[in-house]
Amino acid sequence: MLNGALIREIRVTKGYTASDMSKITHISKSYIEELERGDKINPAFNKVVVLAQALGVKVDDLISKPAI
Repeated sequence: MLNGALIREIRVTKGYTASDMSKITHISKSYIEELERGDKINPAFNKVVVLAQALGVKVDDLISKPAI
């Protein structure tokens, strides 16, 4: 499951707006906002890869690990 709150946190820390991320990733601003709100938790893997690259993190960093 994608950790939308973490995406937002990293994005804000790096000084990017949702519009900036949209331009960098070619993913719509509304879709990015939906991911960050947790409305979409299982996006296509290629979108997660693009987001991770744009944020300078590993794909694994953006995925919530299930509690054991």
